[in-house]
Amino acid sequence: MPIRSSAQHRPRPRLLVVDDEAPQQRALCEILVDQGYEVEGCTDPLVALSKLDQSTFELLLTDLQMPGMDGIELTRRAQAVAPDMVIVLMTAHGSIGSVVDAMKNGAIDYVQKPFRISGIVPAVERALEVQRLRVNNRRLEAEVSQQLKELVAVNQELDAFAARLAHDLRGPLVNMRSILELTLQDSGDQLDAQQAEMVRLGVQSGDLALRMVRDLLDFARLGNQPLTMAPLQLDDVLKAALTTVQPSSANRVIEWSIDPLPAINGHAGLLQQAFVNLLGNAIKYTSARDVAHISVTAQVLPGGGHQIVFADDGAGFDPRQSDQLFKPFRRLHTADEFVGEGMGLANVRRIVERHGGTVMARGRLGEGASFTIVLPAT
Repeated sequence: MPIRSSAQHRPRPRLLVVDDEAPQQRALCEILVDQGYEVEGCTDPLVALSKLDQSTFELLLTDLQMPGMDGIELTRRAQAVAPDMVIVLMTAHGSIGSVVDAMKNGAIDYVQKPFRISGIVPAVERALEVQRLRVNNRRLEAEVSQQLKELVAVNQELDAFAARLAHDLRGPLVNMRSILELTLQDSGDQLDAQQAEMVRLGVQSGDLALRMVRDLLDFARLGNQPLTMAPLQLDDVLKAALTTVQPSSANRVIEWSIDPLPAINGHAGLLQQAFVNLLGNAIKYTSARDVAHISVTAQVLPGGGHQIVFADDGAGFDPRQSDQLFKPFRRLHTADEFVGEGMGLANVRRIVERHGGTVMARGRLGEGASFTIVLPAT
């Protein structure tokens, strides 16, 4: 009873058989046709290459030892013509070295001559399964690549829209705030206490809206502006960031613990912005402490990268909501508890990712928080 291939239940795979011994080539073709395959055969490797140029085959079954062009050279040239095709060798004389050379050039299996049907058919089926996986993987890679291109395009459009929106909103907001402030200055004595307070709240709301617009514009710009990386000392970046946040820590008792930081390739301005946001958060969320503790520690990772941790003993956050921290305009504390717009950490993540790094957060309510930046090796 002939062995029935599972290939019968699929579209018939096309096989190309190459063997310089014509009787053996014809016999093998007949066997494979009986197994349900569509088969073409030839005795000349150059004719085989011509067939590969003109038609599509899923599998090439070739003899290893042939005059003029051996199976190794045919394998190499066939893979260049048809990269999705799989190749199985037939050899009666081939040494292990010859088979290994053929495998290096793209063959995936071999069968020994003289072969039996029970040996050749399983080898063909295994090879065709590899071919199907190869084609599916290539298709999936193409789909993922296309989806990634579309996602990048969408993100660029969103960033451009956010930038346009922020730019267009700035003017009306500045005008509105200026009008309210002038009203308060020129007509303050004509307004009762409640009216004056309403106008003051309007000015404060204008300030808040302008800060949100500024943060949104910064966030959008981070998405598409080119980064010019240069060697820099993170100690200098941190020093500049500490100077920036110093006014917000005035009249506070804060115990600082700061490690020496590494030298990396990066964008000094953007990294300073990230450090300012992290230090500003630490100062803000420790405001209830009589004596606050804030630390900046650094560690060299085994792969040569750098880990920098900003930690505090402040209000902390619910660890179940840590994934919300880095999303634009998401806040885990109310405005009554802590002032803010919820854009600082979103900008930190984008800045770090633009440097090829990652950022993660850990914390517990009432027990402080830590933010870990991992930057790749220089």
